[in-house]
Amino acid sequence: MALDETGTELPLSEAQSGVWLAERSRPDLSSPYLWGEYTDITGALDTGVLVAAVRQAVRETEALHVRFAEAPDGRPVQRVARPRSVPFPVRDLRHEPDPYATALAWMRKELSRPVDLAEGEVFDGAVLRIGDQRHLLFTRVHHIVLDGFGMTLFSRRVADLYGSLLDGGPIPGNGWSPLRAVLDEERAYPGSPQWEADRQWWLGHMEGHPEFLSLAPRPAPVPAASLRLTSTLPEAEFAQLRAAAQDMGQRWSRLVIAATAVFVHAMTGSRDVVLSLPVTGRVSEQSRRVPGMSANVLPLRLHVDPAAPFTDLAARADEAIALVQRHQRYRGEQLRRDLHYPQDGRRFFGPVLNIQRFAYGLRFGPATATVHNLQAPPSEDLSLVAYDRGDGPLTLDADANPANHSPELLRDASDRFLRVLRQTATRTGRTAVARYAVTSAAERDRIGAAGSGRPQRHTGPARTALARFGAHVAATPE
Repeated sequence: MALDETGTELPLSEAQSGVWLAERSRPDLSSPYLWGEYTDITGALDTGVLVAAVRQAVRETEALHVRFAEAPDGRPVQRVARPRSVPFPVRDLRHEPDPYATALAWMRKELSRPVDLAEGEVFDGAVLRIGDQRHLLFTRVHHIVLDGFGMTLFSRRVADLYGSLLDGGPIPGNGWSPLRAVLDEERAYPGSPQWEADRQWWLGHMEGHPEFLSLAPRPAPVPAASLRLTSTLPEAEFAQLRAAAQDMGQRWSRLVIAATAVFVHAMTGSRDVVLSLPVTGRVSEQSRRVPGMSANVLPLRLHVDPAAPFTDLAARADEAIALVQRHQRYRGEQLRRDLHYPQDGRRFFGPVLNIQRFAYGLRFGPATATVHNLQAPPSEDLSLVAYDRGDGPLTLDADANPANHSPELLRDASDRFLRVLRQTATRTGRTAVARYAVTSAAERDRIGAAGSGRPQRHTGPARTALARFGAHVAATPE
């Protein structure tokens, strides 16, 4: 693919426009839409070859050479500039008392550094050496140019280039489509017969939709950074979850989605559960060959019947996801307007659930690698992200808006979600949803005491959520 180096003015994609508007609405924040991750590489590694592979992949990626500006009429536009040399230093941290902790602190500090979209400061990073046979490949990219899928294409390209450069063989082509072609494809969609069909399906699907389901008592502005709590479902329990999914004739990801619906139902008391589901927004073969920003977030609506077996909910989740994917080009921002959702700064429809299965299993010559997310775009409410890394444990990131979640509330929510997930792994699919215990024995004792009229203390921002939760659990103690 030849790069467009003419500086031609291009429109922003709908996904890019959403990020642009969200960030411009909060000029007091320092680039909250930065995406940070590191690839943990174990084994023999030639850092010079790795840096060369990164720089070559950057040169090939049009989205990493754009500069953003406002046209005279106020529209945001982007221009593809000539590829620039990206500083990509190698830092040796082996002399530090704790090289890994030092590397994490350095990367997090880098993510707090603002970027200038007008100057094209959308990508940088470094190689951090933390052991004789261990390196961290850190990348910092603005979400306006790459989404998770685009970042996967880029990461795979870096790994492929490293292998070719290390072997001294020919450099294979990347097979990518031009950025302009995808933008033209998107521009032809609004108002088309497919757009109208998608719109009508969404309006019918969301008819009589419930109010915004939140585990927080009030909406809050987009934060500069989210609270994060990382936990894991150990390898043995993840294996049990996969086995349970096989017994139910489902993929394990569908069980995680159904478990999330059970969790939200238990926390809110609502049987009409709406989750926010990130999708790629890419339905054509061409769009799947472009590193760029097309991601969309759409509602996943599930009816939770406490008397029905869990396997029925998992099957409904599978059917619902297939339908969402069929209509995933319709923008979530437009759907919120269609449904007359309040314009209170929210962009989504409820708690976010994201299952990442993109860039794992990378190899850098003989060295093996795993990818770890450090920072995703900010969470406006609560986001749950599950990372599939093959046969190891299932890693779970719970991100929350610190303006309406305390660390204690986030810990409680994460613990309760894991409790449901563990039961999903160990119980038969015929178990009724109502039998899934979201609370611990100690919490049920406290809720029972509250129901008996003995005084209970609720402090901080969790009061409203816990009040709803306590009332629901008192009525359905399982």
